[in-house]
Amino acid sequence: MTAQPEEKMLVEQVMHDNPETLTPDHMLKDALPVYERHGVNCVPILDGEKRVRGILTIFRLVQAVREGKAFETPISEVMDTNLVSIRNDDTFGMACSMPIDRMLVLDHEDRLVGVLTKKELIHKIYVAFRNADIHNRELSEVINCATDGIMIFDAAGGALFSNDKIRSLLPDCDNMNESASPDMEIVADLLKKAVAQGKAHNSLLENCNGKQVVFTITPLFDENEKLFRCVLSAQDMTEITRLQTEAENTRRRLAAFQEASHKGKKVIACNPAMQSLLREAERLGSVDSTVLITGETGTGKEVLAMHIHSYSGRRNGPLVQINCGTIPQHLQEAELFGYEKGSFTGANASRLGMLELANEGTLMLDEVGEMDMSLQVKLLRALQEGVIYRIGGRKPVHLNVRIIAMTNRDLLKMVRENAFREDLYYRLNVIPLAVPPLRERLEDILPLAQHFLECFTKKYSTPCAIGPEEEQMLLAYPWPGNVRELGNFVERLTIASFSAGYCASVWESIAPTGRAVAAGNGSMREQVKMLERQCIESGLAATSSIRAAARKLGVSHATLLRKMREYDIVVRE
Repeated sequence: MTAQPEEKMLVEQVMHDNPETLTPDHMLKDALPVYERHGVNCVPILDGEKRVRGILTIFRLVQAVREGKAFETPISEVMDTNLVSIRNDDTFGMACSMPIDRMLVLDHEDRLVGVLTKKELIHKIYVAFRNADIHNRELSEVINCATDGIMIFDAAGGALFSNDKIRSLLPDCDNMNESASPDMEIVADLLKKAVAQGKAHNSLLENCNGKQVVFTITPLFDENEKLFRCVLSAQDMTEITRLQTEAENTRRRLAAFQEASHKGKKVIACNPAMQSLLREAERLGSVDSTVLITGETGTGKEVLAMHIHSYSGRRNGPLVQINCGTIPQHLQEAELFGYEKGSFTGANASRLGMLELANEGTLMLDEVGEMDMSLQVKLLRALQEGVIYRIGGRKPVHLNVRIIAMTNRDLLKMVRENAFREDLYYRLNVIPLAVPPLRERLEDILPLAQHFLECFTKKYSTPCAIGPEEEQMLLAYPWPGNVRELGNFVERLTIASFSAGYCASVWESIAPTGRAVAAGNGSMREQVKMLERQCIESGLAATSSIRAAARKLGVSHATLLRKMREYDIVVRE
């Protein structure tokens, strides 16, 4: 509640109301009990029609007794009839300006409603000063708690108040004369401009007592639009600038880290369908539409997403990835949206979410089908409005992020089963891209294997090679784990090259079962030959010519003819 200024309070709020009265016919002795009962020093005198006729004060009564008047003397002979009155709705300030010890308070019908004495005035003024002192102390403590420096000037530019913060920034803030420091000279100049122009002025000091500070002087006007105060606020920008720099450096480090982590993920595509998909991904770099990449696990969805980012206008911005399947559901919201300090147990500091870290760049949402349903609603709202709120925060964070979602699940089927929100599905499925499994990209198997082999032989400083017979085993294996499984196999093979026996067991792990040879029948070389013969026969059966079969099997025409002669395979073209 705002305190009411004392000078604007009404007389009826200060007066002694409903005073006891006497009539002119009462005797002097009748006034004594009234003084005693109410602790007053005067009694209003009213006639039978309740009209004010006079007032009897203690001073007047004592004076009459000293003059020889008996206590049985009628009040009418002694009372003071020279009355001063004031209205009950007059202001306290008006009452203080009247040089009278006491006044009768009348309403607008001239009826007595109270008495106002110097006692009430003095008491009220005392209370006002006491409250003002308490208020000023409280205000000073509050202002001293402010993180900004604050200084108050009167209309003439005289300093009235300065808090602790401003004194730490401007140790000589009370000195506005010619010997003032350069910083105070700038403040004085701002003050002159604010007073002269009647509007706020500000200035940035790059080195104010070792800090970067923004000074703002704002003039204040009374109800008559007359300048009566100027307020200087000083905001220390040092910490804010440091945090901004730190945040920017963090974003740069994150982008550099992710770029370095993605450098080894080379895009290799010899398969026509995969090459077409890459060309489509490169075309998508010119737009900001949301992309949904689907495909079996390990097919290279992440590499395709990075390819899209590298060809986009956001390639110099951050590329952030979050795997919804590896984060517990109760932590997904905090990871995605971030949180403020103290928003939950253990939140000892504020933290940016992945969406905020990816601002002005790309966010890769891996395994989006594993996202909690309640979080899907918040993600949909963030994508539609471009605004998020950290957990426990009230300040909106505006985003400019491109979303590339990835999943190995059938989201449309999940929508039908009420396991995924339909509105979010259509919001993500703006541009769908489907990555074919490795078993449908036979042309990519050997180039990918060779790429992984080069990477791992360099990493482990171990020579290792894959011969023609082993290549046929790679082509024949279905690779249910796709490119990821192939990479893991080649890494295992590279490590196994230290031991011939261990190397053989690695190859046996992808040896065919059932339709080729039973495990354990014959030597590894015999199994490879039988598998190679099967691959050639399957390739010839699936094509219309030997040249077409050679292309399908990824070998030259001459190599295929040589192998056909070796295995005595005859085909009529």
